[in-house]
Amino acid sequence: MIDLALFLSLFISIAAFIYINKQSPEAEVPSGKLAKPKVWYFGLILSSKYLRQAGIQVTKLLIPIFLLKTSCAILAYVLIIIAELQPPLILKITTIISGFFVPELIFVIVRYQRKQAIEGSFEFFLQVFLVYLKAGFSLEQALSHSISHGLSKKNPLFKELKLFVYEVSAGKEKHAAFKFLYYRTGVKEVKKLSNLLLVGSTLGTPLVNSIESLLESYELKKSVLLAKRINRKSLHTTFPILLICFPMFLVLVFFPSALQVMNVLSLLVDSI
Repeated sequence: MIDLALFLSLFISIAAFIYINKQSPEAEVPSGKLAKPKVWYFGLILSSKYLRQAGIQVTKLLIPIFLLKTSCAILAYVLIIIAELQPPLILKITTIISGFFVPELIFVIVRYQRKQAIEGSFEFFLQVFLVYLKAGFSLEQALSHSISHGLSKKNPLFKELKLFVYEVSAGKEKHAAFKFLYYRTGVKEVKKLSNLLLVGSTLGTPLVNSIESLLESYELKKSVLLAKRINRKSLHTTFPILLICFPMFLVLVFFPSALQVMNVLSLLVDSI
């Protein structure tokens, strides 16, 4: 019976995890105003916004998520039985509850990796997007071409920008679509681009100038980070040099001087 429970819990947890990873997020509101999504769900410590930034659409994957969490809780209890441990009841309950929330810890790691991938490719996407805008393409055409030619299909930014293009072509306002893109990714540069577009449309500033200013801020940020890394590396190299030079200073400078002082003192003592 224990073996069957172990097999079923392992099978369900692995199958649910694979199914969750294989699913691609969909546009929740294809046209019109964006409905305010439900933030919290019973049994989840992570909000729907946080999970969406991990690429998990809670409204679509709620049942597989709870199947994964329940199977992990059962698996934690089965492992206690297999290990023939006799912990107190409080410790058993704590272990089962911890197993229930382990998948959400994995989702936190997935969100971090996904966010890093988006941030790493967003600057290159902007550069390609700027080239197409300068070539005379419209916003939708420039977005479509820069997504297709500037991003890999496995990149999470590719999927999110495809949804963005779908929403804009369906009639959603560009600022609202960018706002929801930031909601789905959590990348601050997307919010900056949205604010630049809003200011540009209000004051009449061309979109090309807005993107160029954002790319300049990228270059400034990269130069600051490079200066910090250089300073850190110089500090790391200074410490070993000090460890080597200080004993050499003692041997080559301080020790001969100390010998001379000792000789002078011994001569004074002999003369007295």
